[in-house]
Amino acid sequence: MTATNDKVNKSRRDLLVKASVAASVVATGGMLNQVQAATRNECGIPGKVEPNYVKPPKQVPAKEGVIELPGGAGLYYWDTGGTGPAILLSHPGRGSALTWPYQQPVFAAAGFRTIAYSRRGYFGSPAGSKEDRGNYADDILALTNHLNVDKFHILGLAAGGFAVSDFAVSYPEKLLSMVIACSLFGRWDQNIEERSSFILSKGFHDLGPEFKELGPSYRWAYPEGVEEWLNMYKKSQGDGVRHGQPAKSKITWEKMRAANIPTFFVAGGADLYQPPSMMRAAAIELPNSETLVVPEAGHAVQWEQPELFNRVVLEFFKKHS
Repeated sequence: MTATNDKVNKSRRDLLVKASVAASVVATGGMLNQVQAATRNECGIPGKVEPNYVKPPKQVPAKEGVIELPGGAGLYYWDTGGTGPAILLSHPGRGSALTWPYQQPVFAAAGFRTIAYSRRGYFGSPAGSKEDRGNYADDILALTNHLNVDKFHILGLAAGGFAVSDFAVSYPEKLLSMVIACSLFGRWDQNIEERSSFILSKGFHDLGPEFKELGPSYRWAYPEGVEEWLNMYKKSQGDGVRHGQPAKSKITWEKMRAANIPTFFVAGGADLYQPPSMMRAAAIELPNSETLVVPEAGHAVQWEQPELFNRVVLEFFKKHS
């Protein structure tokens, strides 16, 4: 009798577990995808184990240059070269081509031609005329044409995601895949603006950049890394002359779905600007996209937890190369 009851109870438990998993998949729009499944258990940080925070590794040799644009503007870039698939890195608002010291040697060692650039007015890139600001997509096209890169992967972090979305809807045939990290992805409307104002307290924008960009766990555990990041941020601002840029195209979810570009959304679990819930809302608009939340990381996920970030991003790019 006891054995029979145990079997009945076990069957009930199994059914409840299956039902719970199914409900979770439905509730998240079916977003328990392959990348999440592959990394979900690996991303958890045991309570007494701190992530392996280290100084940026030695950079591999890279060609540097500045391409000239109309109106006296220019784009500084570095390019590791090579014959492998190309990756273009699009930096955040508090960054530049200097944002990627943890990615440059790792991506190159994985066989990718890795390229980063500074948008107009950031490190090494003349802002040019205020009357001729160009646009995100055509600047990227000018750079990749200059470097003889036909099709490539693209990675946009924070404000860099706006340039990615503009390029994706303007020149979708050029992209192999795209990774969007901690970014609104170029979609901005009244609803998003109201929600963003709601989650960021009054006076938030007057706080120090390291508080806004880096997660509290990282700042507590690795102050040396915070100093390194601040140095990068200060250098990235260039001479401070910046006119801003418009998008070439009107960015809509309909256009993004029509472009049909493999997309991977990466969110920082402690990101104050774009929390995981905001990134999930974007991912749901692209049903075939993949997603990952990096625990404890803030808005600079590629800097705070580069080992995990590099691994999952490279896996995604290799799958679509």
